[in-house]
Amino acid sequence: MAPVYKIALIQLQPKDDPVAENFAEAESYIPKAAAQGAHLAVLPEYHLTSWCPKHAEFVSSSAESAKYLPRYQTLARELNINIVPGTICEIHPLSSADGSLPPDDNTKLFNGKPKNLWHPERPHLAAGFHIPHTAFDTLLLHTDGRPIRADLLVCWGLAFPEAFRALVADGAELVVIPSWWHLTDVDPTARAPNPLCEKVFLESAAVARAFENTCAVAFCNASGVSQVAVPILGAIGGTVEVEVEEMRILELDFGVLGVAEGNYKVRQDMRGKGWHYGYTLYKDGAGKGEGHTEL
Repeated sequence: MAPVYKIALIQLQPKDDPVAENFAEAESYIPKAAAQGAHLAVLPEYHLTSWCPKHAEFVSSSAESAKYLPRYQTLARELNINIVPGTICEIHPLSSADGSLPPDDNTKLFNGKPKNLWHPERPHLAAGFHIPHTAFDTLLLHTDGRPIRADLLVCWGLAFPEAFRALVADGAELVVIPSWWHLTDVDPTARAPNPLCEKVFLESAAVARAFENTCAVAFCNASGVSQVAVPILGAIGGTVEVEVEEMRILELDFGVLGVAEGNYKVRQDMRGKGWHYGYTLYKDGAGKGEGHTEL
């Protein structure tokens, strides 16, 4: 039998910049999730600061956010639950070729992991282009004792199949995506033919990524459509409504991933000798086959 784990998606809509207040609300959900048997709790992107880069306190609030990471770690140990605390930005200076700071803009926020930033974020955030997409062994186990492999993408990363392919090539079975994605992020010309076009995007993309990679996708979005998507079943229990705050706990049976792989054999093709898309994943043959997970 395959393991079944409970994932708590905590869909919050934080206020602009009051970090302590936003943390207090987020923190209040974690014991409730643990009490209901959740093994993993996921919070949205920017859940401590909101996304308000032009706010006078945004940079200082982002800097303040870092001190809450140890508090989440303590909470995880006390409650015996895994926590993905959305995203926490770091502050770092921008330097020119000679090491000096530009006179007009001397700081950017470093969002560490994400390679794919939504274009309105790029003036304010620095992406982690140098960080490869790699999976890691989690504390969640298969019934035979093997660790379940997982990794994180952030928000706009959902739009890139290549990111998922790289993670699956490294054995990822679960991809967790904290997100800050609103239905009004696109302009009126995009919303004119379909005001819910972004809802369609999120519903479709998460399920598509799950099917095409035989993996589970835990997507927690501040504005809605949070879901756990898997192949065969689609979004387990549907998606969370738009513009509401809600914690939803969903059971993820990892057995369905094995069923999907047995039928579609996506991972088998990817690790096959001479796979015709291999050049998009492997440089000089390095890494091929490493971290592969049997489903």
